[in-house]
Amino acid sequence: MLVCLLACFGFEAVAQADADSPYSLFGVGQVRDKSMNVRLKGMGGVANAMFGGGMINAENPATYAKIDSLAFLFDAGFYFKTSTFSTASLSERANNASFDYVSMAFGLTSWWKMAFGVQPYSTTGYTMKVNKEIPEVGNTTTRFQGKGGLNQAFIGNAFKLGKHFALGANVYYMFGNTQTETSLFFPDSIYYIGSRRSVDVMVSSFMFDYGMLFNTNVGNDMDLSVGLTYTQRVKLKADQTLFIRSIEEDQDTEIEYVIDTVAHISGPTHITMPQGFGVGVALQKGSDWAVGADFNWMQWSKFAREGVTESLQNSWSVSVGAEFTPRHTSVSGYFSRVAYRFGGFYEHGFISLPGNDGMDHNINKVGATVGLSLPLPKTPSKVNVAFEIGQYGTREGGLIEERYAKMNVGISVFEHWFMKRKYR
Repeated sequence: MLVCLLACFGFEAVAQADADSPYSLFGVGQVRDKSMNVRLKGMGGVANAMFGGGMINAENPATYAKIDSLAFLFDAGFYFKTSTFSTASLSERANNASFDYVSMAFGLTSWWKMAFGVQPYSTTGYTMKVNKEIPEVGNTTTRFQGKGGLNQAFIGNAFKLGKHFALGANVYYMFGNTQTETSLFFPDSIYYIGSRRSVDVMVSSFMFDYGMLFNTNVGNDMDLSVGLTYTQRVKLKADQTLFIRSIEEDQDTEIEYVIDTVAHISGPTHITMPQGFGVGVALQKGSDWAVGADFNWMQWSKFAREGVTESLQNSWSVSVGAEFTPRHTSVSGYFSRVAYRFGGFYEHGFISLPGNDGMDHNINKVGATVGLSLPLPKTPSKVNVAFEIGQYGTREGGLIEERYAKMNVGISVFEHWFMKRKYR
């Protein structure tokens, strides 16, 4: 853990791999937004109590019960992101574009609905250097590198229980790998040989989360809903390969030479993922408007590798959002049928680091969002767009701050595949 802390201050250069945060060296990397819906991203990520007949909301699997029984839904998205990473004296820009998610859902009966899909869970990508002078040894350079990430494929079911309640569950298959390296060089000494520690972890295991939804009509065609979610604590099974090598680096060409392999160990391992819960409330009036708010909490203090914790802290987040459609039944006015969205969020992150000012600093995230739903002609399908600006981390204490702008684009396809048509 000490090595990780050293990497976060006093470094000479910052270079990002795939535009991921340098804080992605903690835990399983930078955990991506769970929301598999650009509509909800445009509302600040509000999701725990949001539902709709043409929307797949994997954040709360109980909301599948509200999907149109005669519909087949398909939703897919991708994103573009530009970030500026900076400290008090250094700054670097990075750009990234990537697949975000794909999901599908349909009704098996009027009271049983199913959904499935895939999206990235976390990403790791960083390259950092720490230069330090040691008495009687001279200058040393420690380089930290990481890449990879985890993905999740899921299948979910929801069951309608009477008029007001629904229960649901998602089963996630987690897969992917992360590769991390820590290299130490002694550029001023001929008596010390450099070393590199490489760890490759390949995950293949399951996670589970559950949801409950209560909704009731409160008059004037308005629905009040309350959603609860729970993420189960699990141990992910993984295979780990550890390499420790002695190396030398030509300081002029930066070409590295492997001298010897000190250790090579392969075998099974496990990663303890934390439990968490969420609660949300929403008020919706058909397709006219909706407002909602969420609170989510994760017990990251229990995250561990092979039973060893990494000194992370519990995280929590709040988000609020709203949408409105001026006149969704309009025939001639296209922009009257466009849904407009806005929202915001604050996340108290699971990382707390000591800065060079002697104080601990939480690595938090705050952002604001706006979004649109653009109807496609002669179909209930839509193109959804969401824009997000935010800040992650801080420059206080010599730490790293990321300021970013992000655009999500998604296509939401609604088809009546199960309707029996009658002809005369």
